[in-house]
Amino acid sequence: MMDTALGRWVSFTLFMGAFCGAFAADWYAKDVRQQGHDPSMMRTEDGYILMSTNNDLAMWSSEDMVTWASKGRALGDASGWDNWLHQAVGGKHDGIWAPDIFQMDGQYGIFYCGSVFGKRTSAIGLATNSSMSLSNPSAGWTDKGEIVRTTNTNNYNAIDADVVKTVEGEYWMTFGSWNAGGIRLVKLDGNTGKLALDDKNNYMIATRNGSGIEGPSLIEHGGQYFLFTAWDVCCKQGDEIEQTTYKTAMGRADKVNGTYKDRSGKELNSGGGTILMQRYSRYVGPGGGEAFKDLNRIRFVHHYYDLTGDKFNHIHVRDLVFTDDNWPEMGQPFLGRYLSAEAEHGIVTRAVSGDITFNYTNDASNGEYVGYINTAGSKIRLPMNIPQAGNYIMRYRYANGGDADATHKITVNGKMQTVKLPLTGAWGKFPESSVVMIPTVLKRGGNFIEVEPDQNFAELDRIDFLRVIRDSLPGNGFDNGIKIRLTDKDEMAIKDGGYALFENVVMDSIKTEKVKVQVKNGSGKLELRLGGKGGSVVSTCDLKDAESATRDAAGWNVVECSALTTKKGVEDIYITGAGISGEVLVGNLMFVDSDSSTTPLELAGITYDDPYTVRKMDGAFRVDFARPGNYSVYVFDALGQKIVKKTGFFEGSVRIAAPADKKMFVKVVSRK
Repeated sequence: MMDTALGRWVSFTLFMGAFCGAFAADWYAKDVRQQGHDPSMMRTEDGYILMSTNNDLAMWSSEDMVTWASKGRALGDASGWDNWLHQAVGGKHDGIWAPDIFQMDGQYGIFYCGSVFGKRTSAIGLATNSSMSLSNPSAGWTDKGEIVRTTNTNNYNAIDADVVKTVEGEYWMTFGSWNAGGIRLVKLDGNTGKLALDDKNNYMIATRNGSGIEGPSLIEHGGQYFLFTAWDVCCKQGDEIEQTTYKTAMGRADKVNGTYKDRSGKELNSGGGTILMQRYSRYVGPGGGEAFKDLNRIRFVHHYYDLTGDKFNHIHVRDLVFTDDNWPEMGQPFLGRYLSAEAEHGIVTRAVSGDITFNYTNDASNGEYVGYINTAGSKIRLPMNIPQAGNYIMRYRYANGGDADATHKITVNGKMQTVKLPLTGAWGKFPESSVVMIPTVLKRGGNFIEVEPDQNFAELDRIDFLRVIRDSLPGNGFDNGIKIRLTDKDEMAIKDGGYALFENVVMDSIKTEKVKVQVKNGSGKLELRLGGKGGSVVSTCDLKDAESATRDAAGWNVVECSALTTKKGVEDIYITGAGISGEVLVGNLMFVDSDSSTTPLELAGITYDDPYTVRKMDGAFRVDFARPGNYSVYVFDALGQKIVKKTGFFEGSVRIAAPADKKMFVKVVSRK
């Protein structure tokens, strides 16, 4: 686990040039812009499957949610498979709408629907598959026909199916669109995917009494159930884009069949619903979405229309970020990085009209940034899922083209600090040098960062979260990966050819070149690579003797790996597996000398880190070296900004004049 003592983790070299250089290739995010309406996604061992409306069960696959490949159509070679659907809707249906791809017990299912636009002559059908691969997901599907249908005599509509699995192992399907009968829920047989026989009720779980509500999706989290729906007018794009008012609303229940209530306590069956996402900046009509479970988080995939681009439909995949009392908020759309937050995708509160503006320029990441963060009471809230608890540096990218330094108030999970933002020379420009480093502690799971104005003005582009690991990297703290999973004991399991990604590791913070790894069921080898699954190997852990290795108190076999070949910059670390039989369980990747102390450093300027000690003395710090040598001594303030540097050449101690009444941190760097 990462060391949690603030004084300890801050004592690493904050070389701005090294940080900037490490991010140069990834700094400017860009929307993926995969097209689609009413998307549905599913996680497989090897990546993601995507489906959407009106393309006859077409499928796409991706390992990383950035590059998508077309993979044909499920049932594409099955002639006449939709004849029953034509008959059910009384003639030709208007395409296959809103498919839901889902894994049930022992099989995969696609719940699809057909309808005549503007009518309730609709039906939901099912196709099943006993197995599915990322390379050819459209192969092997068999149509099973009708699940449920409606006619104009019903006051609800059999479209927009979505399936959820309960904590008891039951399967339920929700559906419905626009009519007074609202959103419905029926129980399914987990073996067949058809309607269950032990509960034939058709429950209404949300309604707006005929106003726009559709596209329901259900997910379980923390033993509770969350219903997401799309409200109002969809799908007006191109020249009609301004007519689109689509948005995403939500409610929660303790049981899958209700009663669902919003965050204010109003029942969804009485028109309630907490708005999670609606038009902002250039993103029009964000809705038509589905929640799905990934390896270590819950995601929400939806469509939107780009107001300043082509004005047509595109897909975003976001994290759902849960509060301590188990309410979700919409996180960032995935733009290729997990530990990054674009300011324009935050939740905005404006104290006055015109405050907090969205601005567009090629000089900003993702082509936009937030300006006019000017008025007390205005706020940008950034929900973030963080898989690994511990100490981080927020790399805060801003612009200050004024005539004086500015400050922002930054609150992380309720703890506020004031951050100084020196002049950068221009507004609306964000070069690599326009950053400050802000130390913070983040928890595993939902974290909420809030930005507010304080003194003078500054614009905000992006925040990156840098891992300060020092002693260990927990295997279960990965951002994503392939052929990996979390066990029911919250342990990472990796298969042959798999990898786990850990973004933004501050290599300078690692304590030693020595590497050890905790494993169970050891075979093959694990490799630490930088920058990609095929990147340069910086350490190798041979597991052939894992079962005879030292066993720690928790029952892990501790395997010694080859020494790290580099400890510089900010890097993405990939743990890759090769030659593995079955699965290897991975605990902590440890960077600790067997004879070194792990005593936490203390706060308020008194730090300890072999081979030196630091003491406060009458308006200064004195650094005493246990092994005198050629050292550079740096002093940083609580914001990670360098205050002073002094060089010692084979001296027993160095005295540094620095404000001793403030919290300061010292780093000694050997100049051998």
